[in-house]
Amino acid sequence: MKQISNMSDLFNRLNDLKFAFKYGQELIPMIQSIIDFVKETVPLLEDINSSIADSTNKIPRVRDQINNISDSTELATTEILDIVDSISNDISNVEEKIKASKESESERQKHWNEIKEILNKSGHTQLIDSYESSDQNSILSSEILNTLGGIKQKVYNITLSLQVQDITSQQLASVNHLIEAVRAKLSSLILLLDDKEISNVESANSEVCESTTFDPNASYSKSPERQELVDDLVKNNLDKTSQEEIDKLFS
Repeated sequence: MKQISNMSDLFNRLNDLKFAFKYGQELIPMIQSIIDFVKETVPLLEDINSSIADSTNKIPRVRDQINNISDSTELATTEILDIVDSISNDISNVEEKIKASKESESERQKHWNEIKEILNKSGHTQLIDSYESSDQNSILSSEILNTLGGIKQKVYNITLSLQVQDITSQQLASVNHLIEAVRAKLSSLILLLDDKEISNVESANSEVCESTTFDPNASYSKSPERQELVDDLVKNNLDKTSQEEIDKLFS
């Protein structure tokens, strides 16, 4: 009886083993598919890793080019402003001389009135009319002053328009900050995929100076009040691209 029970037990175990082998045979194609998928994915991940590394290595060069553009426009703008200041000073000097000339006009007019009285008494009225019709100094001085006033206003408008360089510099600084943040994020992704260091990229040279100030929303405007607001934003180091915004690019 005990022998029959043992045999029954053996058959049950054999059946279980049969089911196990059968289940294993069903799993083998699935496991093979997973293995094939991994084999196909590895080259793809390597390509992605290589592409990210290549892009990361190019970012410092892009950043340097942006800095060069900003420096070049700043230098050109400074030179233009120096010339504009020189023109403004020349105009102011001419205005002062013309105003001084107009102030002496009253004294000249006083002497002319005395001369005119003498000429009237001597009957030379035609000479008086001829002189007064040709004397356009007072009118000419006023016209010159008006013209100089218009030129000064145009020079001021040039100075105001050159705020676009300041706006551009702030926007480029904002772009540089964003580029560097993206580069750091890409570097961290590469380290997750591969423990190798990124070639030709040194973190010391890639860091953006924290003291750099900019207004990423800066825009051109002819309003002096608008420019003062932009300057306040720059001074207070506001509106920097937050790390949270950078993280959203990779979420």
